[in-house]
Amino acid sequence: MKKICLFVFLCVFSMLHTVYGQSTQLFNADWKFALHEQEGAEAPDFNDQNWETVSVPHDASIKGKFDRKTSTAANGYLPFQQGWYRKSFSLSEQDKGKKVFINFEGVYRDSKVWINGELLGRNLNGYLGFEYDLTPYIHLDKENVIAVHYDNRKKRTSRWYTGEGIYRDVWLHIVNPVHVVNQGTYVTTPFVTQERAKIILETEIANASGTEGEITLETQIYNPSGAVVASKTSVVYLQFFKTHTFQQDFQVQNPELWDTETPNLYYAKSTIRCNGELQGDYNTRFGIRDIAFAPDRGLLLNGNKVFAQGGNFHHDLGCLGAVALKEGYRHRLQLLKDMGCNSIRLSHNPHARVLLELCDEMGILVISESYDKWTSQYYGGEVAFREVWKTDIARFIKRDRNHPSVYLWSVGNEVSKQRKMFDKKFETEADGAYQGADVLKELVAYVHELDPSRKVTAALFPGRKDDNLEWNNWDNHDDFMKTLPPAMAFNMDVVSWNYTGNFFDIDHKKYPQMLFIASETATNLDFGNRKISMLEFDKSYVVGHYYWAASSYLGESVWPNKSWERSFYGMDEKMTPIGHIYQALYSDQPKLKLLVKEPDTVKYKAWENHYDNKRWSWFPVLNHWNFNTEALLEVQTITNCDEVELWLNGTSLGNKTLIEGEEPVLYWNVNYKAGELVAIGKKHSKIVVRDTLVTASKSTRIKLSPNKTKLNADGADLVYIQVSLRDNTGHIVPENQLIQFSVKGPARIAGVANSDIFSDESWQGNSRSTTNGTCLVVLRTTTDVGTIELSAKTKGIKSAKLVLDVVK
Repeated sequence: MKKICLFVFLCVFSMLHTVYGQSTQLFNADWKFALHEQEGAEAPDFNDQNWETVSVPHDASIKGKFDRKTSTAANGYLPFQQGWYRKSFSLSEQDKGKKVFINFEGVYRDSKVWINGELLGRNLNGYLGFEYDLTPYIHLDKENVIAVHYDNRKKRTSRWYTGEGIYRDVWLHIVNPVHVVNQGTYVTTPFVTQERAKIILETEIANASGTEGEITLETQIYNPSGAVVASKTSVVYLQFFKTHTFQQDFQVQNPELWDTETPNLYYAKSTIRCNGELQGDYNTRFGIRDIAFAPDRGLLLNGNKVFAQGGNFHHDLGCLGAVALKEGYRHRLQLLKDMGCNSIRLSHNPHARVLLELCDEMGILVISESYDKWTSQYYGGEVAFREVWKTDIARFIKRDRNHPSVYLWSVGNEVSKQRKMFDKKFETEADGAYQGADVLKELVAYVHELDPSRKVTAALFPGRKDDNLEWNNWDNHDDFMKTLPPAMAFNMDVVSWNYTGNFFDIDHKKYPQMLFIASETATNLDFGNRKISMLEFDKSYVVGHYYWAASSYLGESVWPNKSWERSFYGMDEKMTPIGHIYQALYSDQPKLKLLVKEPDTVKYKAWENHYDNKRWSWFPVLNHWNFNTEALLEVQTITNCDEVELWLNGTSLGNKTLIEGEEPVLYWNVNYKAGELVAIGKKHSKIVVRDTLVTASKSTRIKLSPNKTKLNADGADLVYIQVSLRDNTGHIVPENQLIQFSVKGPARIAGVANSDIFSDESWQGNSRSTTNGTCLVVLRTTTDVGTIELSAKTKGIKSAKLVLDVVK
């Protein structure tokens, strides 16, 4: 019943979600695009007929060639470029006298925007959206032309792949002169019980009519089923002021609370009138929930202890690049939900609006983070951090503070000031002497001013104060455990520590007021020499645990690797051994996964040489049973069962018992024999789960496995298709072969990938090699309806065809 009600609500909300009452258009289709400098392209009459036609969100870098010399490891060795976008549109006489705004949710980076040849402004920070008023320059009697130039040629503006161009949604808003300003509502739920909830709604109205008048705000609160459960009307007479902020209080009886299991969503419909004349509607979605923290219990959601568990989440979508597509985020979030995650930490910048909307809808708790370092990197070094952080924080908080999924704000990550280091260009040595505590206090206070309803954190690393010890050698120092937390730890609401959760128990006793989050953790998959970060502390008082990272992301890599692969899910969107380990820890459902350590010494050495820093390394494991006849193999079973029994071709190889509090992995040394390897998991001596590996024969066909078969003709829907080589009995054959793809109908190939971390194949193209028998292809729809036909072929075996429907 809950799922039906949520579906009804989402349908109603999508029809009513006007943001501004008169006209809100998703302005994503039919942009003209060209790379590099195009002299005079801001002029309305510039000839762009030969430019490429694209739909945004669009990433102009992802289909580039890898280049180790001209690019950087941070950017995944993809190009840094500049380019132009242009779009023509018309208005009607009905729009006369109205205000026209354009809102860009993200352009990376250093963008300039023109309307009909008039420069509107420049935006340096590519992670933050911006809005321009087009009204003074708009034409009603002829076509209007928007031109956008971006310049992403400056390197190292971020420590990971950024993408480039208009990579998030664009909106055109046409409103009456009396309207709700952009991001002009703020909802809080200061009192919540099962029987009653208090809702406070602040609504900022702008009067750009040039005349005084009586402004009426009528607000109705709709529950998840679409029924009105509260309403209120307020009236003011605006004389001298151009804006006015209404505050309205509501009481909702028997509220349907938002939580991770039942993410119930309400919305407020604000109707504005001026001197009795209707001006328009503005809709705000929110959830009714109570977030609290207690030093001895951690996070309390609606009074219940919740341990926030999940991973750090970067803004790109793997082989799709940085395009902020809702269905790409939905796919990744669902994978995380399926493995038992209930939370993500957004690292280390403002993320797309659609991602937070999905977290609201799917019941995923979010730590939303504004910055990485406190430097001018996001501004290309052109503006000092101290000059822009207030403006940035205001844009960041006001955009996202109505999302019920956001339970904590973060204002920084591993900032250099913590270690008495400083940016010589914009900071002084005295700034570093306070270890960042002075700056942090200002940031925290300003966030509280903008949103008193949430607490604030910043991620620390290292988690101790000792300038004489190297951060990566603290294991070797007996005295390190006696050192103090840095000054910043005492100047935030919740203490987030990266990679130092082993200090929590010490400091929980010494500083009983402190709240703790393991904001970044790692697992070393050098078998037999691994620490599981979740087992290093007592979860009863810790707020949450976040592994680095939830999904593989582009950049922050070491050649020939182009991405960060130490994550729950790889670039092929399939669960990694790390993901299986944490699913065994996260999930209440029986878990058992059979894997085999790579016996090929050449491949083993390639990994070992690549990840030469053992602290961050792991070695490859395989999910098949095709090996040399006399091989001695190390078999692992990842499980949360009490015990596992291993069978080879009907013969038991014995039982092994999981030891509570240790890693959820059991090991066998097995002499290979072709056939069937079976693991049987037991709880309380009863069989609850099993996993099987079978020796595959020769590949005879290709199998295409989509995550869905019906798509939307909106230019942004996605289908993820797992591609596999199969034998006559349907088993995956662990071979590496180049697969050629072709598409007919209203879709295009948006990305291709496999699990080979050293692959030089492009993320964009019509082919991809399988790795151990599998690869991935992702399709993106156009705005046309019809039938998609995807064909896949390779030498020597039967081709495959997949048919999908695209509907409005």
